[in-house]
Amino acid sequence: MKQKIYILGIVTLLLIFTGTLFKINHYAGAGYLIVAGMSMLLLVFLPMALVNNYRAEGDHRNRFLYIITWVTCLVVFGGMLFKIMHWPGAGKLLLVAIPFPFVVFLPVYLYFTAKIRNFNIYHTVYVLYLLVYLAVFSALLSLNVSTVRIDQSFVLADTYKKMTAFAGNMAGASSLRPNTDYEKKLAESADRLLATTEHCKKLLYEKMEITGEKLQDWKGKTGMMDSRTLAANVLLKGDQQSPAMQLETDIRQFIQLLKEGPDGDSLAMHASRILMMEEDNTSGKTWGRLMFENTWTSWALIYIESMEANVNLLKQNALRNNRMAAKW
Repeated sequence: MKQKIYILGIVTLLLIFTGTLFKINHYAGAGYLIVAGMSMLLLVFLPMALVNNYRAEGDHRNRFLYIITWVTCLVVFGGMLFKIMHWPGAGKLLLVAIPFPFVVFLPVYLYFTAKIRNFNIYHTVYVLYLLVYLAVFSALLSLNVSTVRIDQSFVLADTYKKMTAFAGNMAGASSLRPNTDYEKKLAESADRLLATTEHCKKLLYEKMEITGEKLQDWKGKTGMMDSRTLAANVLLKGDQQSPAMQLETDIRQFIQLLKEGPDGDSLAMHASRILMMEEDNTSGKTWGRLMFENTWTSWALIYIESMEANVNLLKQNALRNNRMAAKW
């Protein structure tokens, strides 16, 4: 029995180690290896090892301690797996997993070991060090994943800034300047929407105490960029109308004007998808809550940055369609 457990332990270790190396180097199959290794560890190796040790010990009074040991490993390593794989609910699971060993396992462990005569106190010290290590590792793992996501948002934001600048240059260099009443209304609606997006960004920048002029300014504010409440606190609150409500109103008015132009239904449909204003909300939440509630600050800014580029491109497309329709 022991030999089988040793072999199973080596196989499990190799799967997790290989999966980790694949994950670091972004090789294909890394996720499958890690999931297989962690599943084998939690569902096969640990239960077999604990059962074997329990039978060898011969003291049936400690059965609950073995059960709690396995449950603790399941919660802690399960939380790590969810965070590594970016599965939904990983953050909430880690909130349970980090304190779980201290709140549940440690009291049970101390209760049972206190009954053992001549128990070596160093065993307890080793267990405490192990629990601290797991808690710190889990916290750092969570922070590292969030930092990677924020760094990705810097790249996306920079791309959208370049797209916005390109769209503005194209508009200035082209002959697609508003002439008719419809074109003027469309341009005014687009400008009003862009002004609202700038206002929303300014509010977020002021809350984070950065200028927003350089992406490098964000680097030292990762704590705020990783916040899931800042965007909601800034954009969903207001005495009469919140910035998010104003943004929603301006988007809907802009899409409605797009709909009134040539090929308007198709353009408005695409605009609704691009600006995330599709009418398929079954959650009961307002559009503003769907977009900015429990959303990282970095990704709220990404959405607003993308909106500026997309609005400029949609406006130019609508003006071009109107000119072509007028020629025919």
